[in-house]
Amino acid sequence: MSIKHCLLAMALFVAGLTSGQTKQSRLASLMQTYHRYNMFDGAVLVAENGRIIYKAAFGLANREWNIPNAVDTKFMIGSVSKPLTAMLVLVQVQKGLINLDKTVADYLPGFKDKPAGHVTIRQLLSHTSGIPNYDIMPDFFPVISRRYFERDDYIKLFMDSSLAFTPGTKYNYSSWGYFTLGHIVEKVTGRSYAEAMKEDVYDKLGMRNSGSYYHTQIVHNRATGYDYSPGGYTSADFRDQSNTMGTGDIYSTVEDLYKFHLGITNHTTLNKELTDAMLTPGIKPADYGFGWFNKNFRYTNTDSVTSNFHLGMTEGFISFMLRIPSSNSMVVILCNSSPTDFFGITKSLVSILYNKPVTLKQPVHKVVESFIGTKGAVAAVNEYNRIKDDTVKYYTDWISMNFIAEQLLQLKRYEDARIISENNVLAFPGKDLVMVTMANIYLKLNRREDAIRFYKKALEIYPGYEEARNRLKALESR
Repeated sequence: MSIKHCLLAMALFVAGLTSGQTKQSRLASLMQTYHRYNMFDGAVLVAENGRIIYKAAFGLANREWNIPNAVDTKFMIGSVSKPLTAMLVLVQVQKGLINLDKTVADYLPGFKDKPAGHVTIRQLLSHTSGIPNYDIMPDFFPVISRRYFERDDYIKLFMDSSLAFTPGTKYNYSSWGYFTLGHIVEKVTGRSYAEAMKEDVYDKLGMRNSGSYYHTQIVHNRATGYDYSPGGYTSADFRDQSNTMGTGDIYSTVEDLYKFHLGITNHTTLNKELTDAMLTPGIKPADYGFGWFNKNFRYTNTDSVTSNFHLGMTEGFISFMLRIPSSNSMVVILCNSSPTDFFGITKSLVSILYNKPVTLKQPVHKVVESFIGTKGAVAAVNEYNRIKDDTVKYYTDWISMNFIAEQLLQLKRYEDARIISENNVLAFPGKDLVMVTMANIYLKLNRREDAIRFYKKALEIYPGYEEARNRLKALESR
């Protein structure tokens, strides 16, 4: 097809998305296209003015048995658990069991005289504690994340860790900080995190299809997690959820998360003062309040809206939840095939809410995945470079391109990972994560000097990258 014909076809497609269709039909057409592009398997819900206007499910909940996803399918929601943890903590504040300005050591005496002992609850909630994230441990995912831990034993993994900065002065995302919050809730309530969440949040909001997951449980209607891989799908890797309490062990449905949204709006569990504190922007550029990024969400090049949102990623699952308080609207996507362009999908859904045109293009990384599976990594790079500038037909998502390299690394296809990652370095020179992935691959290939060079590049882009700093320090100390 000629460029002229491509432009005409695209114009007709965009016109169809902006005239003569209801919002519901536009949303349905959009998500069907994402699914057809192999970009979405899961459930989606869109609400406007406090009313659900669209919900649907796509793909398979279980590929072994060919069981389809449904709108009541339960998905692991990863770090979208953090807004729920924040609400649970604030409920205890409301009850007088927790004080936002008391310290970790006040509730967990084992932290006395430890670096994080003087961190406040407020700082834990807003990721300004300085407590590092688990990615400072090189063997976290291949070893530690697979092990069962009692609460106190897991706390000991990071209890002695130095703080990244003086608490309250900077932002640094820390899942360990939210695990600590969950443990504090258990101590002050005398209940498990799962029990406290059920009684203080789920039951109050009617969230009957949510809970904390552990791999020995039988959870009816729970989806299996998968990863997109060159040539198809792979079953997601294992993680013991005992080390994700408070940070990412929750399963839920799109409808339950809509109830959560309404509960915030209607102050069902929290008073207005605490709700306002939760949704107030924190330290820039993150603007993270208590459990939410509270900032403008840009859904076109020129349009944005004040919002609260959070991303969740865990093995085989991706979730994204966005609230728009001004119109009591929300968007939630729960996926059981990873990765996907969660920002792109959400931007498109919000654009339709605001009657903006949406142009869907074919994702370059899906072409690359297919070529790796059928023709190899070299051919995939050649095809990438052939189509990347055809912005009429294709779009490039750097996060998904980097994920391909990371996945090949996990599959121990080190040479293929190197080929893809070296191309990513040239294509996305300003992305610190791309540099760290390249360094990790070189490390596996025993190319120490190259690994050092790329950890340094990552730190040049973002000096606060803890994983890069710690791995560089370990390499240079040998």
